[in-house]
Parts: sequence; structure tokens; C-alpha cells
Amino acid sequence: NAASQQHGAFSAGDNDRDRADVLEAIEALRLEAREARLEAREDARGGFQAIQSAVRDLDTQKVSMSNASGQFAAELLADLGLKWDIVACNVQDGENSSFSWDGGEEACTPRAITQIETAMRELAVDGDKREIEFRDVRKNDLLTLKVGRKVSPGQTDVTIGLKEPRHSDGAEFAFVIGMVELKTDKANLKSFQQLLELVAMSRVSQFRQGVALLGTDLNTKWEVLFFDKRDHITVQPFQFGTVAIQFFQEKLQCVNTRVEDLKRLSAVSEIGDLHLSAEGEQDLRGFGGHNYSVEDRVQDLKALERHF
Repeated sequence: NAASQQHGAFSAGDNDRDRADVLEAIEALRLEAREARLEAREDARGGFQAIQSAVRDLDTQKVSMSNASGQFAAELLADLGLKWDIVACNVQDGENSSFSWDGGEEACTPRAITQIETAMRELAVDGDKREIEFRDVRKNDLLTLKVGRKVSPGQTDVTIGLKEPRHSDGAEFAFVIGMVELKTDKANLKSFQQLLELVAMSRVSQFRQGVALLGTDLNTKWEVLFFDKRDHITVQPFQFGTVAIQFFQEKLQCVNTRVEDLKRLSAVSEIGDLHLSAEGEQDLRGFGGHNYSVEDRVQDLKALERHF
């Protein structure tokens, strides 16, 4: 009997261990099945998100700044709450420089930058002792403009800014006060491209809407773009380069004053908006005194580009 009891106790212990092994195996299978369900769910969610992204991409209108049409640029700017106008060409007496683009834009741009820097060698920002830096940024991306279904990436040629150490990519354009978009003597200035470039820079530079842009072929084509009031850009063509550069340089020189003026004008404008809303009148400010539609201003820019 004693031997039989010992044998029975041994068998019970084996059964307990077998039962524990079975339960452990069942639990492992249950966890494995649960993980499989979670992975399947994540895969399904990822697939759905991929489909959503693909649908959005199909519905997104992506146009680079350099290829932006008048209608695309006008609609994008309007969606951003920005307005713009073209004023009459400044025909004040001056002189045009002579610059050879023989060899192509890529090869000639460094020499073009040197010529611009020489022409603006007296540039200094009022109230700021930091040095001025001219940089070739053709390989650096500007902020991509995104609004609604419209996306516009781009680059510019030259930035003019206060010389400061750049500790991160985010600070690449932090101290920019101006920019230059170059075209060869055989190419037209692209006012739509320049508008978008200026807006992109105004959103990353610490000078915001105090920045200005010069578009030129360094021969006979000259435009300066700048914010004359908050959220309103003026496109100013020039007949002569010396006058254009002086005008552009003055905008950069007083950038700090212009930034403060824009803030002050913004505050005055907001008070005026409240008054107009109370009177039930239409706000036509920001259109140069004219109730121009988007189509009107697109046609103006197209005419300007044909002129150049």
C-alpha cells in the first residue's frame, strides 16, 4: 500500500505539471492570437490611411513657385488672406548696368551676386551694427506654402541678411531682410513666382513682412516687391537699374522702421475694420484705391510680364 500511495502521488504530480504546461501553452496561443489581431488591425488602419493620403494627393494641386500660373498664385494668395497690386513703372532717370549671361544662369549666378553686392556695398540697417551678408541659396528650399488643396514649394537665388551664426536648419532664413530672384537677359521676370517667394520668406524671417524682393536680369528688367501695409504687397517695376537698386536698398535699410510701421498701420486698420463693420460698408482697402478683382490683377501681371 505504501508503495502504491507513493506511486499515486508521483502520478498526481506529473498530471499537475502536464496541466500547467497545457494552460501555459493555451495562454501563449491566446496572446499570440491577440497580437495577430492587433497587427492586422494596425495593417488595416495603415492601409486605410495610405488610401486616404493617395486620395488627398490626387486632389492636391501642387505647383512649384517657378511654374505658378497667375490664376494659381492669385487663388493661393487670396486663400492666405493676402492682397497685391501693380503700380505704374517708375521711369525716373537713371542708368542700366550691363551684365553678360553668356555661359548660362548656373555658371553666371556667382558673378551676378558679386555685382549686386558691389552695387549695394553701402547697405547698412538703421539701428543695427551687424554685418550684411549676401548668400547664394539656390539649393535651399523656402517654406512650402500650403493652403486648402494648394501646395507650392520653391527656392530663390540670393538672400540678404544680418550676419548671424546659424545653429539649425530652422534658422536658415531667420535674419533675412531681402532676397534677389535672378533671370537671364533672355528670360522674363516671373511676378507670380516672386510674389510667392516673398510670402514664403515673410513667414520664416524674424522681420516678417518687412522683407523685400528684387527681381532682375541685371540689364533692363527690374522689379521690387514689398509689403506696403499688412498683408498687402506692391509690385513696383522700374525702367532703370540704378533707381531700382536705390529703392530696394532704402527698403532694406529701414527694415526695422518698416516693421514697426506695419504693426502700427495694422492696429489702425483693425480699428477701421470695426468702424466699417458697424456702418455696414464694404472694405475696399488694400486694393490701391480700386476695387480690383483677382482676375483684374492677374491680367495686370500678365501684361507686365509681356512688357518685360
